[in-house]
Amino acid sequence: MKIEIFRRAPFVDREQEIDFLVEWFNRVPQRILWVYGPKSSGKTTVMEYVVENYLLKDKKRFWVKYFNLRETVISSYDSFLDTFFVELEKSESEKGARIGINVFGFKSEVWERIKEKKINLFKAFIEELWKIRGKEKRCVMIIDEIQKLRDLYIKNGNGARELLKEFLNFCVRLTKETHLSHVAILTSNTIFIERIYNDAKLKKTSEFWKVDPLKKERVREWLREEGFGEEEIGLVWEYLGGCIPDLIKVIEARKSGRDLKEHLEREAWLAYTEIVDFMVRGDFTEKDIEMFEKIAEEILQKGYFELTKEKREYLKIIETWAEKEILFYDPLELKVTGNSRVYEKAMERVVGEQ
Repeated sequence: MKIEIFRRAPFVDREQEIDFLVEWFNRVPQRILWVYGPKSSGKTTVMEYVVENYLLKDKKRFWVKYFNLRETVISSYDSFLDTFFVELEKSESEKGARIGINVFGFKSEVWERIKEKKINLFKAFIEELWKIRGKEKRCVMIIDEIQKLRDLYIKNGNGARELLKEFLNFCVRLTKETHLSHVAILTSNTIFIERIYNDAKLKKTSEFWKVDPLKKERVREWLREEGFGEEEIGLVWEYLGGCIPDLIKVIEARKSGRDLKEHLEREAWLAYTEIVDFMVRGDFTEKDIEMFEKIAEEILQKGYFELTKEKREYLKIIETWAEKEILFYDPLELKVTGNSRVYEKAMERVVGEQ
């Protein structure tokens, strides 16, 4: 098992994911890559690892732009522009410079026309990418948490156009139609993924790739190296599963001398109070609560709740709890689990109180 330090934190056994991404970016662009999985499963970390350790180290072959929208407030077309693009200063324009890995530059005269909506932003972007591609570079564009664009519209004298739809059509143009650039999109919002997946056009132009938490055997190997005994490892797996941030936290707690059982019970209690708080504060009917409890019961009994045709009435509740990141819904397998194992442990208490 390979454990290394990346950004001063353990980076555990992601060789399979690394190999997939490196091989993908070395292909000719054909489809949008949608990277999804439970919260804290490692999607962003493994992508940034590949960008820093493979793509950016081969700048003669790869041109990379990485846009992380996680902490960005995007409420209008102008704020969207400010997040993704920048006006190049004249001295930089003359040198043909491009600023940073997380922003794309336009020359001043083009930038002004884009802001005034006199020319189409995405058409101008493609024209710039053709220039870069002409230098025999493989373009890669990565967007993290793209669902933040879902409620934005471009408004002009001809009415309003949905920005996200325009952007995704642009991504199809970049990949399937022109093969100009790879586009990888990361999100833990699987309700958003489901809507994309059920869109026939995007379904045919996309590849969906799931990043899972660590498997049990990998957790066992890691914790053994940290000095945990078999009984302790079993207890940790029961409460935390393969969620890497939770595992790092329990390793640190044990090193500091905290009682292991006490720490795990505390984590489960905090997850339980989060569930109860959402029940109390959310706009739920009594039937809504009953449906959530039935979902929890099935997860505890089978390991997952399966969304069959007969259970379609549960979809709205699943969407609500998945948006809260307490449940995780896989739209490709139609299965629901806790967003991490600790939420499933908390569900034991919820179900026991019925």
